[in-house]
Amino acid sequence: MVLFFFALLGGIVTYKASSQPWMNSVRASSAGTLVCYLLVLLLAGTDKANVYATMFFGGSFVGMTSSHRLNHTGILIASCVFGAISAVILPLLNGIGGALGVCAFISVVIVHIGSVAFQRIAMRK
Repeated sequence: MVLFFFALLGGIVTYKASSQPWMNSVRASSAGTLVCYLLVLLLAGTDKANVYATMFFGGSFVGMTSSHRLNHTGILIASCVFGAISAVILPLLNGIGGALGVCAFISVVIVHIGSVAFQRIAMRK
């Protein structure tokens, strides 16, 4: 449950911060992850900082999504989907670069396609 929280936090913080005129999504992701890592390191130690900051970082990939693709609710849902998918896929991709990005991409695609499908079904009624 804590891992879902950090994934969700990463998505929200990055999405909100990147909407500022002086902040782009890359800066928002890296700054948020750095602050998260340092706070958890000070409060809980290196092992937990590594795990929680990794989930925050992956969630921040979700938060880097354009506001034209997903709104705030979509980011929340995609971050939760990221938490679930990463629990399954990350152990299988151990040692392979880009695993967090793949999980984030799959999460955003699932939520975006679901949103588009829901809108089309609602329009038919």
